[in-house]
Amino acid sequence: DQLEGLLERVEIEVMSSPGDLEAIRKVITSGYFPICARLQRNGSYTTKKHPQTVHIHPSSGLAQVLPRWVVYH
Repeated sequence: DQLEGLLERVEIEVMSSPGDLEAIRKVITSGYFPICARLQRNGSYTTKKHPQTVHIHPSSGLAQVLPRWVVYH
């Protein structure tokens, strides 16, 4: 609701892509670019804004999956 309100306020057309998961992933990753990291060949991640090596915590549910991109907090 908050995002929809912000889009309407700046007159950006609200569109829905419920079945297009790739588009949704791209939007989230691009919007949170300062806090995202990309998987490297050695299994670690490199942050994009200020390149540094980071790792997923072993107790995280993502530790077994190793997605190509992660958005972190």
